[in-house]
Amino acid sequence: MEMKAIQDIGIGEDLTPPLRPLAAVLHHSALTSHCSACFSTLPRHPFSPFADNAPTPLYCSLSCSAADSALHSSSGEHHLLSNSPHSSSDSSSDLRLSLRLAHIFQNLPQDCTFTPQSSFVGTKNESQSLCCLERIAGLMTNRENLVKKTQIDDHDYDESLKRIREGAEMMAMARGKDVNSEGFALEEMVLCLVMTNAVEVQEKSGCCLGIAVYDAAFSWINHSCSPNSCYRFSVGPANVERLPLRIAPATSIDVSCSGRNGDGLRYHVQDRYGYGPTLVVRSVKSICKGEEVTIAYTDLLQPKEMRQAELLFKHRFSCSCKRCGAWPTSYADYALQARPTDNPESSDDEIEKVMQNSVFEDAITDYLSFGDTKLCCQKLEVFLCDYDYSYKSLESKETKLPQKVKLHPFHHISLQAYTALASAYKVQASDLLALSCQLEALKMDKMSSAYSLLHAGVVNHLYMSEPAIVTAAANFWINAGESLLNLARRSLKDDGEPFQIELSTLLTLECDDCCLVDSLEANTVRPELEEMKSRLCNCIANIASKVWSFLSSESNFLKFIQNPVDLRWLESPADSEVSDTDSRLRVEICSNEVKMNLILLSIHCLRYGAMLLSICYGFSVETNYLRALDDIMKA
Repeated sequence: MEMKAIQDIGIGEDLTPPLRPLAAVLHHSALTSHCSACFSTLPRHPFSPFADNAPTPLYCSLSCSAADSALHSSSGEHHLLSNSPHSSSDSSSDLRLSLRLAHIFQNLPQDCTFTPQSSFVGTKNESQSLCCLERIAGLMTNRENLVKKTQIDDHDYDESLKRIREGAEMMAMARGKDVNSEGFALEEMVLCLVMTNAVEVQEKSGCCLGIAVYDAAFSWINHSCSPNSCYRFSVGPANVERLPLRIAPATSIDVSCSGRNGDGLRYHVQDRYGYGPTLVVRSVKSICKGEEVTIAYTDLLQPKEMRQAELLFKHRFSCSCKRCGAWPTSYADYALQARPTDNPESSDDEIEKVMQNSVFEDAITDYLSFGDTKLCCQKLEVFLCDYDYSYKSLESKETKLPQKVKLHPFHHISLQAYTALASAYKVQASDLLALSCQLEALKMDKMSSAYSLLHAGVVNHLYMSEPAIVTAAANFWINAGESLLNLARRSLKDDGEPFQIELSTLLTLECDDCCLVDSLEANTVRPELEEMKSRLCNCIANIASKVWSFLSSESNFLKFIQNPVDLRWLESPADSEVSDTDSRLRVEICSNEVKMNLILLSIHCLRYGAMLLSICYGFSVETNYLRALDDIMKA
């Protein structure tokens, strides 16, 4: 299907009211920390309606328990968790969500649920009657595409088909069906629907809480790699504010489906099961009346080939959006696969060799699987700097600057490395502080802040040419600001004590260059947004140049980076070499100023991130800024 705007819509405007899901489930990892009904954080003493030892849902209130626990039991979800030990993991989320939906669908009037209509559901002829179903509750099942062999890898196809067959059988058994005589066609259909329509429910921090399926008002919105809209989640009690639905189906469908699967379905399902995280679709670009509304089904910071492969595997379609079909290639896609700065004419074979290098994957495994953050950082630092990797290079005591780098700083693998390094260095700093190794912890904190700032700067550069990645840019700027402010607070010490920064001080800091206080006065996105963003970015780049040598002094790769925000120096790579001696000298000279510059830089990053958040998440710039500061102060 296709959804279009029914009126002209500006940047940063809500297109839908808060939409409740048809059904939602927490990932197993969140069952003990969040309410299974509304997804809010659990109180100290949560409510549990079940007494057995199986993994069970917990609730924040009696009302949430009353609303959700019956569905948990009657759908077969409780039986699945109790009797299928291997399902007690996040891999069971799709099965548990499918069980809930199957139960809900079968308790709705059949003529508003199944398309084409089937009068045999639930009988021994179920397999025959369901084989031709295209939609359930207005949503595509996509079963035919999922079980049909397509261009995807044979192994991926086999694994997907196995998941559908085995998962549907497990669902049928959890629902108390005799699979030999009754079959499990309905379960298979609903599982396929979930696999292609469910979305990850994320907190604003990016942490995934669970998955949910929403009705046609959201699920009929098509994908684009350069979308004009995004969506946000809200957990907790229902929002009583009623906003208009500003989008509509591009073409009407059969009355038997559209009449009841629109408002009718929403009434039937949400009045009975009106709990779960709400979702609001919001514009990130201007949209004209009659223009198609699009969102992203995949990570937009991946190059075209990776996006296409993921969409084909998960959703069984090849994207033909404007970005994917652009010729010459769009700047964002060109940058995400940019050649090394020292050798822009390097061959595709050389780049492929880099891509097949197992060091990167080994480093990530060291961190995520074994918790070895030190070895992970060592491998990634060498990976970013040297073409020829060897374990001897990890033992080298030399501090010479790299003569060349393996990948361009914009390359998508470089972006992944920045994320891993920022996180791993932060963990190292925390571990060292616990051991009272203050000096070494300071080095790790600096490295973490430096990679966070570099990541934000590069993504912001890409955002300037592809506005659809505003959400990623906003979050990376907030992360960089938080990291820099924490570095200033706890790592720059006076008389052995952490440097104290009061909230009131942060709120009154002014900057003559970009008038930051003025930028927080707007409650909505103003026409001057582009000018404000430009002034903030210029100011961030200027302050970053004053502290970058301090932040980058412990990393050979970071010394290659002249300025993490103003990246114009990459246009002349021959001039990018920086003297190690000069760098150390600047650290000493700037040591008396670095404290205030770090604080000022962090405030600029947080305020810029808050400005971008107001586009994709709503709320005023000031509200987003105060929330970010409050989170840091509480931490």
